[in-house]
Parts: sequence; structure tokens; C-alpha cells
Amino acid sequence: MEKPRSDFFFRNRRWLLFALAAVVFAVVRPSSQSSAELLAGLLGRWLGAPGSLFWLHALFGLGAALIALGALWRTWGAAYLGTHVVQDRSLHTERLLGDGPYRRTRNPLYFGNMLMAVGFGPLLNPYACVVLVAGMWILVRLFIRDEEAALEESGGDSYRRYCAAVPRMIPSWSARIPPSGARPRWLQGFCGEAFLWLVTVLTAGLAITLNPAWFHQRALWGAAIALVLFLWARRQSRQQPAARPA
Repeated sequence: MEKPRSDFFFRNRRWLLFALAAVVFAVVRPSSQSSAELLAGLLGRWLGAPGSLFWLHALFGLGAALIALGALWRTWGAAYLGTHVVQDRSLHTERLLGDGPYRRTRNPLYFGNMLMAVGFGPLLNPYACVVLVAGMWILVRLFIRDEEAALEESGGDSYRRYCAAVPRMIPSWSARIPPSGARPRWLQGFCGEAFLWLVTVLTAGLAITLNPAWFHQRALWGAAIALVLFLWARRQSRQQPAARPA
């Protein structure tokens, strides 16, 4: 008798990500140095000029750039997929999407998650950084496993051909399949990922100012604005879901 397929990790991905964040913050020690501060000090001693302050700006800036790139990949995917599908606990296997970032990687949203996890690394102490990156990698693999099992069951040979052509995670430089005609809804995609763009802006400001107070003073108002944009995007997505061609 065939064992029933489980989608436990996919259905509970939001809570699992919250749990990972809780573990990461439990490892954070406010008095400890961040990974960027430790590495900047080492680079300053090894390389001399321009000094550790320059490297601190550079490392925080690199983290902000990776977070921005991760947010962009997620926005690109959400613009085609639709915010309500991105946030839904249920697996949507009725059609395969082969446009936009899905022509280069089968999992642009999870690739964006990994970029953002690595981008947060410089802001955290080394232990929290390792927990975040390793934990995100494990969870992403589990989410993908659940999704791929359901999509293969639903799509059969069509999905297997898609998997043979398009990389699972790391995007290819060029599109691996021809476009199928779906059109992105960019405004909906950006608003649906508004919280990630807020984090991008706050992290970039921290990289420029090196002042944690700059981050904290703007986080609450920014979160309120991001919530309004997200709720609007989800409502719009439900009313006019993005095209998902076969």
C-alpha cells in the first residue's frame, strides 16, 4: 500500500520560519559583537588602511545588497504567482508556472529566502548567523521536498520535463524554457513583499549610518505602512489572481 504523501512542512512553513527566527534571537546577545564587527576588525588589522570602519560599512552594505537581491527575487516570483498563492497554506498544483523567474529556477522565492538569510549574517553574532543560515537551508529543503512531491504527482511527465530543464535552486544565467505568456503584476508583487523591502531600506540605512537607533526609530512606522500595502496586495491578488498558464 502506497504511503500517503505529507505536506506538513509546506503547510506550516510560516510557523516554522517564526520558530527559526525565535531560535536565532534566543542566540543573539546584545552585548556581543556582530559578525561584521568581528570581521571588520580582522580585516582592518590584516590589511591596514582603509581601517576597520571602512570594512564595517562595506560588510553591512554587502548584507543590505544581499537582502535587496533576495527581496527582488521574491518580488519577481510573487508578481507572477500572486500574493495570495505565495501566502496560502495549501499547495497549488493545478497548473505549472513557466514564466519570469520560473524559467531560470524552480524556486525563486526560496532562493530569495536564502539570499536574505545570508544577508542578515553580518548583523548577527557568529553563532546566530550560523543558526539562521543553516536553519533556513534545512527548512527550504523541506518545503521544496513537499512542493515537488505534490507537483510531480499532479504534473507527471510535464513536471518532470520542467525539472530536467530548470535548476532547482541556483538560477541559471539564461532562461531554460520558452515563455508561456503570463504577465507580471509588479505593483502587487512589490506590495506583497513590502515587509522585505522595509527590511532592505532599514538595513541599507544602518550600513550608511552605523547607528542602530536609525534602524529602531523607523521600524515601527515602516512596519505599519508595510502591513497596509501587504493587505492591499493580498486582496487584489484574490480578486485578480495572476495568470498561471499550463
